[in-house]
Amino acid sequence: METTPDPSADLPVEERAAATLADLAGWLHVHLNERQTLFRVGPAGVNVLGLALEPADLPERPEVDALFLHRALRLGDRFPELGVLNAHDGFDLQLTTGPNLRLAGRLGWREVRPLFWQGKAAGLTAIPPQGEWRAFHTALREELRGEDRSWGPDDPSFVRLALTNAMNPGLLGLAHRLGVNVYLTGEMRPSAQETARSLGLGVVALGHRRTELWGLRQLARELEEAFPGLRTEVYAGGR
Repeated sequence: METTPDPSADLPVEERAAATLADLAGWLHVHLNERQTLFRVGPAGVNVLGLALEPADLPERPEVDALFLHRALRLGDRFPELGVLNAHDGFDLQLTTGPNLRLAGRLGWREVRPLFWQGKAAGLTAIPPQGEWRAFHTALREELRGEDRSWGPDDPSFVRLALTNAMNPGLLGLAHRLGVNVYLTGEMRPSAQETARSLGLGVVALGHRRTELWGLRQLARELEEAFPGLRTEVYAGGR
């Protein structure tokens, strides 16, 4: 039985694939402001990219052409046939808690402003489209797929939020002075809870791993949009 020749069969692999490993590494460098994004070289062409936070989250045999790992140092000699991409500091800063403009965009937050603490970017302040605490809290939980712990503000009739990568009395006080009444962060710090309650702030501890997984899903969406034809697989390690 005769078959129709594939005109792309004679093209180099990087021309036939949805992306090359170098393309993806360059995109991560630019869009996450990460200095070193190629952790291990591998075959150039990439049609399926697997994304995970760490090697322990990967299946025994991922059916992908290359990997992205947030924490790649423990990979060792596993999957020697695959190229591996990596982003750590830029991923944490832009895709978890902190100045996460992507999350602000996904949830339609307005009047988004950077929040600095001790000379460093610590997060942002914003106003969500929901006019009160309950509706805002519901939308946030749906987007992040849950939370660790929370309580509402003394005045639940409005929400001005801060999304930050730390929780301490000084940062809580700064947020309060900026008109914030709901404080979002990754981990609840027991030493700062009394300060938050004394200021009348609502607090949502989203969960460190949960926000990282949100960042991984968001990164997958952006890569598929940037490289038409690229397919991504997000591995959450069954958690």
